[in-house]
Amino acid sequence: MAKSVATKKSEKVHVSEPSFSVLLEHFFQGIPERSREILGARYGFTTDAPQTLEEIGKLYGITRERVRQVISSALGQLTKALEKSTDLEPAGRLVEAALKKHNGLMRADHLVSHLTAEQGKKEEGALLVFLDALNNIIPEKPGEHTERLYRLKSASLDKLEAVKQAAEQVLADAREVLPGEDLYQRSQEKIEFPITEEDFFHYLSAARGIRQNVYSKWGLDHWNDVRPRGTREKAYLVLKTIGKPLHFREIAKLIDEHGLHGKKSKKSHPQTVHNELIKDDRFVLVGRGMYALADWGYKRGTVKDVIREILTRAGEPMTKDAIVDEVLKVRQVKKSTIIINLNSFFTRVGRNTYTLKK
Repeated sequence: MAKSVATKKSEKVHVSEPSFSVLLEHFFQGIPERSREILGARYGFTTDAPQTLEEIGKLYGITRERVRQVISSALGQLTKALEKSTDLEPAGRLVEAALKKHNGLMRADHLVSHLTAEQGKKEEGALLVFLDALNNIIPEKPGEHTERLYRLKSASLDKLEAVKQAAEQVLADAREVLPGEDLYQRSQEKIEFPITEEDFFHYLSAARGIRQNVYSKWGLDHWNDVRPRGTREKAYLVLKTIGKPLHFREIAKLIDEHGLHGKKSKKSHPQTVHNELIKDDRFVLVGRGMYALADWGYKRGTVKDVIREILTRAGEPMTKDAIVDEVLKVRQVKKSTIIINLNSFFTRVGRNTYTLKK
């Protein structure tokens, strides 16, 4: 099965020395103190988080436009230093090597994660400064086909667009999320140039509108199976993926464990899950707190209702064992509960044979 090539921790570059922050500190020694402070604040290198032009302007008593000019000037100096100084050469080499491994382009957040290896906001801020100063790196704003990304000047977006359009067509035809290998095989038929599976997913990871869900299946970004937004949609995805009835407490637990909230701090409340599912016709209560999907053939109603439907559909008396088997296909209840309902609400017409009451 294809992997998510842009986000695997095993692929991250673990920068030892010099790090991007060390390299930037080296450059800072050659520019005015205020330029250092403003550039550091803008990129979050010297502050807890990146600051806006307006915030920086208020701090220094200057206009937003003047802040922009100071930053532009400092970046211009860094660009020249990168071209001349061998001390700063590792910054460009590391960025270029990472992009070359991914067809010359990467989603911005994937590139930052890939290169800083979770070393903290300061390291990320330093990398962002270099990315805006390196002469052979082009930042791309989000567009029709791409997420925000960085690319080498030599890298074209044409192949990315072709891959994205092919995958979109495959997913639209399938109308469901697909495993990576399946998506790659089907998309190959629609792409006019040969492409390896690895390159296919490198491009797709930077494409807009297509993404993996938490179960590593690919789909269109707006699908509930890819980005479920409400409790019901998240529960539906959990049940659909697990493929069997679950207690509402287990559903709540899996929503949290699989990161469907997006935020680690957010927790599902089991009673809220129960209250939401019981109101939705897509879910069927099949036992005490146990929910299944109506898509699986489960139907709402009491055990008595289920038995009545089974006998009505059969059009003739059925044995106790046959009725029990049919009920257990759509309800998770004890056999004794089924037998009590048979004896209480239906007519026995022979030894262990039942029919509807007239």
